[in-house]
Amino acid sequence: MASRWRQGKRVRPSTWRQALLFNALALLLPVLAANTIIAAFTTSAITNPNSIEARTETRAEIDKAFEALRLSDTTARQSWASRIDQTVTERAFSAARGYLLAAPQMLNEDDARAVRAAAATEESGTQDQRIVRAALLFLPDNVRANYQRAVSPPPPPTPEIGDLDTESATEPETVEAMPETTPTIALSDLGAALPTSSRFSILGDTEDLVRRSQSWLGGSGVDDIQLRLRALGLMSRADQGSDSDIFEKGVTVLLTARRASRLDPRFDNYLRTRVEDALPADRLRQQLSLAFEPVLTFDQRSARIIEDYRTAIEPAALERLKRDMQTIATLADLTSTTGAVTLVEQTGSPEDMRRILLVTRAGGDRAVALTRELGPNTLKLAQIGVKWTTQLVLQIMAIAAIGIALIMTMLSTITRAETLSRYIR
Repeated sequence: MASRWRQGKRVRPSTWRQALLFNALALLLPVLAANTIIAAFTTSAITNPNSIEARTETRAEIDKAFEALRLSDTTARQSWASRIDQTVTERAFSAARGYLLAAPQMLNEDDARAVRAAAATEESGTQDQRIVRAALLFLPDNVRANYQRAVSPPPPPTPEIGDLDTESATEPETVEAMPETTPTIALSDLGAALPTSSRFSILGDTEDLVRRSQSWLGGSGVDDIQLRLRALGLMSRADQGSDSDIFEKGVTVLLTARRASRLDPRFDNYLRTRVEDALPADRLRQQLSLAFEPVLTFDQRSARIIEDYRTAIEPAALERLKRDMQTIATLADLTSTTGAVTLVEQTGSPEDMRRILLVTRAGGDRAVALTRELGPNTLKLAQIGVKWTTQLVLQIMAIAAIGIALIMTMLSTITRAETLSRYIR
């Protein structure tokens, strides 16, 4: 009996050390875990997706994606030029400019080095404009000429007034053939970003809105989403506010994509929900039905219908819709209207919109060119999320080691406790 008591006494001192170690690790684990979470989720890429850090990392991913498209050294330039020729033929000018901007990544090393050197010798314009002007020199003559004619068409000849008077006064018996001249376009004019078509709009006017509203009430198959988007765009245009052009531009992109059936079904459902919240169909139908009952002049009826649209608006939901329109309008500003349609086509949720916006901010027209190659996978290039640095990996490994140590200490304590209980018995 005394021998067992002495053996149990020898076992007891180690248990308090294990308990002390277990408690120390249990206190250290949440502190280290909290520090790791703060370090991982408070970077600028998480808190501000449009930060310089996020754009720099995304731009690096864009360059890698273009480098992956490069073929062998002997066919790299031919493949690159054929892509540009195809996009110009399809009048996808934003994509064509994106391929020009990607010349240093898609051409072989010698050509890429020459493009960078030619761009460095340019003295005017932004970095992208200099790259475009330098890349044009490496295109075949016919492809370069097609791009020049498409992007900067020459203005039609304007005869002088004296020539018009002379021609109208006397009718010549014979017409002497004039020699054909090919207009020359300076490369300095081609480096600038393509026009964003900010004045391009398919909203129509008030008369068109009244006619479509009446057809919608009559059940003639008018798309109610397009109808309400047009109405919101026209009202924003009439307000002449600071965001009227932004809203109109965003609506124009959406209407263009929707009419061409180029919206992802998920994004289309999201858009339908946003529009329904901002301008409920049932309330609008009830008010418009009353507007068409009395006999009014066209101007009076138009004013009445516009007022009914305004009355049916939910202000809070409209502000949320305006934020979406601002994102889409930014895509159009960074590329073009048709380029924005191509970019929006890849999205299915607001998170996707944040990602495609970051890719476009980082790459400009390069994003449009990449969507032709990668499709929705372009969204994966956006560096929004946790950045796996060496410090973060070491902290996670430390947390895992502490967890393993806690489990081993717990198992060891349980084993010793069982052994001690047998000695006591």
